[in-house]
Amino acid sequence: MRFGYCLNANFLQGDEASQKLFNAVADAGFDYVELPLFSLSTMSANELSQLKKAAVPCRACNLFFPPYLSIVGPGMDIAGVRAYLEKMLPLVADLGVETLVFGNGGARKIPEDASHESIWANLRTLVEIMDEYAAKTGVIISVEPLNTMETNILNSYGEAATLTKGLQNVATMVDSYHAAMENQNFDDVFATPEKLKHLHTAYPVGRLVPSPEDDMSKYTEFVKMVKQVGYNDKISVEGGLRTKPLDNMYVEIAAALQVLKNLFYDSVVFG
Repeated sequence: MRFGYCLNANFLQGDEASQKLFNAVADAGFDYVELPLFSLSTMSANELSQLKKAAVPCRACNLFFPPYLSIVGPGMDIAGVRAYLEKMLPLVADLGVETLVFGNGGARKIPEDASHESIWANLRTLVEIMDEYAAKTGVIISVEPLNTMETNILNSYGEAATLTKGLQNVATMVDSYHAAMENQNFDDVFATPEKLKHLHTAYPVGRLVPSPEDDMSKYTEFVKMVKQVGYNDKISVEGGLRTKPLDNMYVEIAAALQVLKNLFYDSVVFG
């Protein structure tokens, strides 16, 4: 298992707080960082060079599409989508990024004046286009199921697996926080485990980074599923810090990594 940490890319632009956070992640021993993809799209050549040489590599990206790009509905900008993918897929492949997370809950939601069927058709067109460009670079794109507070379509692994059926470079993922928010079990993951290509996790109460003080039973079903399907790749922490002020963030971040190692490297398969 490789452990990553989701953060913004402002450490490349001299932001002090972001630099402290990145340094804490590096010092704690995380294997990679996960950054917003659309932030990379506006970076200078110098910033991209810095990222390529950073102490912790970027192996995954989230926040796939920029907010200005219409990806579903009557205004769906297919030409814009293609231009964006044409630019970004080779760029991230050159950086060593392996997985791109397609969340964008607000951008993909069903508008009040549209039907589920029409937006589903838009999304299928979208993932087919994604697959076309991803296949050229070997990058995997994972559709992220989000809870119903954030979007009104693709709220479960099963939906995302159905949407991406037959595609080679577009799969899906599990975020333990979103699954917990929807009180979901993982039966649909067991049905199509081959579509599981990425993971996010956080302590579901408050969406916080894992801590030794957490109620570990809240991780049990998630960890059990991961072990039983034989997933052994990337998992990114996507949660807030408890520490305020952030002077001691290293302690909290290092503890989070240890919690994950204890959960996933334990030879016991729960239940």
